[in-house]
Amino acid sequence: MRKYTFLFLLFIIVSVSTLAQVENNLYELKSAYLNIQNGNYKEAYPYFKEMQRIYPKEPSYNYYLGRCLLFLDKDSLQSIKYLRLASTKEVSEEVYYYLGLAYIKNYQFEKAIKNLQWFNKRATKKQLKELDVQNYLSFAENGLYLTKYIKMPKVYSKELRTKSDFYKNYRFDDFKGNFVDRDDYLKLKKDSLVENSIIYIPQLIEKGEMLYFSGLNETRGDFDIFRITRLSDSTWSEQENLGDIINTPFDEDYPYLHSDGSTLYFASKGHYSMGGYDLYSSTWSWDTQEWSEPENLDFPINSPFNDILFVASPNKKTAFFASDRETSQNKVMVYKLKLNNSEPYIETENHEDLLGYSKLNVNIESEKSERKKQANIESKTYQHSLVKIKNKETFLHKSEYDSLLNTAINYQLKADSLKWVIDEKRTVFGNVTKEQERAKLTNIIIELERETYALQKKADQCYEKVREIEQANLASQKLIYEDVRKVDDVKTNEKTEKLNIYFEPIQDSLVKSKLSMSSQVTEGIISPLSIGLRIEIPSVYNSNKPIPLNETLPVGILYMIQLGAFSTEKAPSIFKGLTPLTCIKKEGSNILRYLAGNFLLLKEAEKSLNTVKSKGFKDAYIVAFENGKIIPVKNAVKIESKEAATPVIANKDNQQKNQQDKDLSIIYILKSQISQRDSLLIGDIKKKLHENEGLYIEDIENALLILIKSFSNYKDAFARKKELESIVKKEIEIHAYFAENQIPLEQAIKITE
Repeated sequence: MRKYTFLFLLFIIVSVSTLAQVENNLYELKSAYLNIQNGNYKEAYPYFKEMQRIYPKEPSYNYYLGRCLLFLDKDSLQSIKYLRLASTKEVSEEVYYYLGLAYIKNYQFEKAIKNLQWFNKRATKKQLKELDVQNYLSFAENGLYLTKYIKMPKVYSKELRTKSDFYKNYRFDDFKGNFVDRDDYLKLKKDSLVENSIIYIPQLIEKGEMLYFSGLNETRGDFDIFRITRLSDSTWSEQENLGDIINTPFDEDYPYLHSDGSTLYFASKGHYSMGGYDLYSSTWSWDTQEWSEPENLDFPINSPFNDILFVASPNKKTAFFASDRETSQNKVMVYKLKLNNSEPYIETENHEDLLGYSKLNVNIESEKSERKKQANIESKTYQHSLVKIKNKETFLHKSEYDSLLNTAINYQLKADSLKWVIDEKRTVFGNVTKEQERAKLTNIIIELERETYALQKKADQCYEKVREIEQANLASQKLIYEDVRKVDDVKTNEKTEKLNIYFEPIQDSLVKSKLSMSSQVTEGIISPLSIGLRIEIPSVYNSNKPIPLNETLPVGILYMIQLGAFSTEKAPSIFKGLTPLTCIKKEGSNILRYLAGNFLLLKEAEKSLNTVKSKGFKDAYIVAFENGKIIPVKNAVKIESKEAATPVIANKDNQQKNQQDKDLSIIYILKSQISQRDSLLIGDIKKKLHENEGLYIEDIENALLILIKSFSNYKDAFARKKELESIVKKEIEIHAYFAENQIPLEQAIKITE
């Protein structure tokens, strides 16, 4: 009797233990799924790693493991391995989106574009908005452009540092100032949303001194760059936003104003980034009292990861910056570079080269050794002996002469680089025989010559003002003038070296930002090519294809960017390749309103507006239409928001599907395929189904795919399978799903039975 009692108790213990294990397995599956949906990849990773080990060919587990690795591991090759395997099987279409992201991080931009475009065609409007697909397409296209021709910098050192205080290693011999915590220095309340509150404080702070820092744009919710000014009573002014030339609808951060008083370095996720933060520079104009269009500091200084806080030495010979491209979450690598504008551009040939260049390995002697070699060409420091002509109170502590000279040299270097590009294009032109290609090259050369002329004109204007200041000091400062001439001679000699090289192509801000086409259109209303904004040179519009006048606009909300209103008709060439264009003229009026782009979302139009302004259309603004009639933008936004918030439920089947999406449970589905000629069997199949079982049919190449949904346990699914096999006379498969993702049948049975 005791023996049987013992066996019975043992059975009870084992049963309870088994039930607990089953519940725990289902709990782990749900937890891992919810973690990955919420972006908690570190927590989700162990489960999906173990499941992929047990079921190595299961698509869903390869898909989820690939997603985890994409956000946890800097080596994106492992992520690509698992995502590619999953993409060949039945998994969510989002696998192509994550493959695109993985290829961006691995510098395979062409493959990234293909996968993102594939997903873009198949994604829902909600997916496109939530996953920001168009922005990542821009990253990939910008990366492809920025890595074609590169300057490989000389690297003095690279050191791994913690992200909290990495900037403390930024040290130059003549660096006068420090980076400190902004909130502590200005005695502000700490903002938990702000990742960085670094601010540069000069050693001496005078009246009119300006401090630059990043802060929250309370209107849009992103981070912008602001500045404050030292007042006469030693207090600080109210913060001032730097405006839409510097700031975008995306985050801007890590600003640093160079000691020349005119060059601003900063990090941005907007403009024409290749992903994460990219580094940019902008120059203050004393004439127009505004910032120049920001210039990307290019690959390999920039990467698809976060590249932050670029600080050039006072003489602009060396620079520091930091990046997380090779580090873990709380670390950054601090690089010290030699700055040399005379380095030639080289053409990258393959993916392996890009990976090698991106690592920025140390490739130069110590800075002290380098100084000895360059001692004979070092220019004298003459900043403090010049007449200080100050413009208003913008930079009272800096010399206008230094700013003008710096701006002139920058313009001159760009113009010289473009001249080399023109020579290269003319050489290619001489070897081309096809008329179409020759015409295309001709247009490119003409555009390059126009750009070169404009840059040279700006450089000459700056040089002219520099010479005016020099003439004012010539009698007492003759040696200074001779030093400037020597600097120009050195620059001129540098240009003549190495004729067999590639120089930088035109950096058209609109080409770089790649205002990508959106697929968020109602089929049959607007062709896919007309959505968004792009650049086509030569223009697609001409005498045979004029800019459309009063064309019929689609039903619904549409945004455009108005370029200007004119009393006479304008040639397409003045709009610099902007496409698509349209013109509106009211009856009885002589005013012609020219507009560019078509956008279904205000967010997409705002992304394009800043770039359109950079092409010279400073007064451009967004216009909204509803069913072809102009309405206030704020009204359009309300309608747009209302439409986005309204759930689309087509029928009862969709309601059931939405409910299943929310219900994190395991279900079983029957799947089979019959020929079109056996379609009469469908009626017999319906008779066998119970009330809560649904039949779904899909046409596939002279066959019908039959799905029967859904069963909560394997036994019911298996029983129905046997009944239906007697009708279709062929095997019916059973598949297990969790949250619309297929999982191994073996695992599902263990959990549910």
